[in-house]
Amino acid sequence: KINNMKRTFIIAIMMLAAAAGFAQGPPGPPPVDEEKIEALRIAFLTRYLDLSAEEAQKFWPVYNQYHKELTELFELRREARKNDDNSLDEDLEYDIKIVAVRKKYRNEFLKVLSPEKTSHFYQAEREFREELIKQLKNRRQ
Repeated sequence: KINNMKRTFIIAIMMLAAAAGFAQGPPGPPPVDEEKIEALRIAFLTRYLDLSAEEAQKFWPVYNQYHKELTELFELRREARKNDDNSLDEDLEYDIKIVAVRKKYRNEFLKVLSPEKTSHFYQAEREFREELIKQLKNRRQ
């Protein structure tokens, strides 16, 4: 099941990369289409977790809030790094805040998913992120 999902994900990423290759633009790394990545993430997580319609209805609002909170923290961290306002201690503080959000939402996910699917969710997120990074690196080379 996981290998089949990975194959589907890889094909989708390759199609995105091929489509981006046909587009004309300035030299340098191609821009990242966040909407397409988000659509791939949704499809990947839905298949990986094998969400029923009822589970999906409960899961996605919780996930969207979780994703929003994490994105805000990552943006704050990125901005601090960009402005050189970020010391090692501040960076570690962001890590602590990120872990706190993940812990908080673990309990929220357990309210709408089984413990097994909640555990698989975090694994699916890691796999999606790793595969996305790998594909983007390959695309930029």
